[in-house]
Amino acid sequence: MIFLGAAAGTIAGVIMLFLSHLAPFFGAGNFVRDLDDPRFFGKQITHREAHYLGVLLHVLFCLISGALFGLAVDLGLMDGTGFISVMGWSLVAMLFYGGVLMPLEGHGIFGVKEDSWFPVDLFLTNILWGVLFWWILILW
Repeated sequence: MIFLGAAAGTIAGVIMLFLSHLAPFFGAGNFVRDLDDPRFFGKQITHREAHYLGVLLHVLFCLISGALFGLAVDLGLMDGTGFISVMGWSLVAMLFYGGVLMPLEGHGIFGVKEDSWFPVDLFLTNILWGVLFWWILILW
């Protein structure tokens, strides 16, 4: 179940990444401008390198989230691949991303340093990840 969860989490993350790159072309035309000087462990990097690093970390965290869900199912902590279990897990992941990862990246708790709508976006994207993750899990 760990491998299945990791694969489903990665696939769901890649689908969301693809959709996030297409969304500005169909939306209001607002592209997010990153005005920070990107750094990685104190070393200055280009905006392109920062983008690719963000893509890599997004896919990696989706893989880890899926694998941890599979581990929780294997250990009997979750009742299986039901929709409610997956939605609960996506909310746990949201709390981790918003409460731990975003502050480490300098975005503030739940991204409120960036935008007041960022917590809503975080919630909706984690719900979408959960729906995609659940759908891919039940396919297998």
